[in-house]
Amino acid sequence: MDDDTQRQREVLEKLAQEIGRRGMIAPAIFVFESIQPLSFVAGQALAFAEPFIRVVLVAPEYGVFREAIEDRENLRWLVDRLEDLQADPDA
Repeated sequence: MDDDTQRQREVLEKLAQEIGRRGMIAPAIFVFESIQPLSFVAGQALAFAEPFIRVVLVAPEYGVFREAIEDRENLRWLVDRLEDLQADPDA
């Protein structure tokens, strides 16, 4: 795994942990499964919205997250990670 992919997975792991902490695993799995076929389009939509989001939020890892969402393998990894957290919250 290259450095970019490793960094993307670290950001996605933080996201998965936060989703689990908030008890939103099932809806998140639904959303990420739904956008998987359109992952590139979703990433481009996030790129378009980035200037607006940065005005409202401080999100230093937003660019890494956007790039991660564009890759279907990362989305599949995120869904698998969320399913693992749902099965074993202490994982």
